[in-house]
Amino acid sequence: MQLLSTLATIGFVLPLFVALMGMLLARRDYLVAAAWGGGVMVSLLIALLIRGMLRETPELSHFPSGHVTLAVAFYGGLLVIYLRGGLNHGRLALPVVALVLAGVALLEGWSRVLLTEHTWVDVVGGFIVGTLGLLATGCPWAVRRIQSGSRLWLAATLAVAIPLAFFSVTWLDGMIRHFVSI
Repeated sequence: MQLLSTLATIGFVLPLFVALMGMLLARRDYLVAAAWGGGVMVSLLIALLIRGMLRETPELSHFPSGHVTLAVAFYGGLLVIYLRGGLNHGRLALPVVALVLAGVALLEGWSRVLLTEHTWVDVVGGFIVGTLGLLATGCPWAVRRIQSGSRLWLAATLAVAIPLAFFSVTWLDGMIRHFVSI
């Protein structure tokens, strides 16, 4: 459960996010990068604002779940980008990618409850905030398709960035939590 929870920490997602945004910008998928990047940022800002307002209310001090908000905005947005790339790339690839990306977002909420870090109310709030953040920026689905071949570049970027993210997660999490107290 702890490993699953790590997949939605800011210290793990940040290197992936930076690498994928860089790849989208290098491939000139500017609108997709803006919609997805904006959605992730808006989601996190909304979650931080809500948490700040509810900090004094003990039963709601962890509402919404930041991990779930980030998982929905990051992995859910990435899934939308992948789906928006078209359905012509193999019969097995699409369901596997969809299952993995959607699964991380869904299982993140479950893991937060099982680890007793959050209640179901916090988790549902995280799903709502993450989804609203993506919708507020036009969601990657609303913009044009990613360029031909960008799916392969997304996969290659993730293959390189994921090991780096695992190595840097503890250091980045500590540094970010030092500057941003939630």
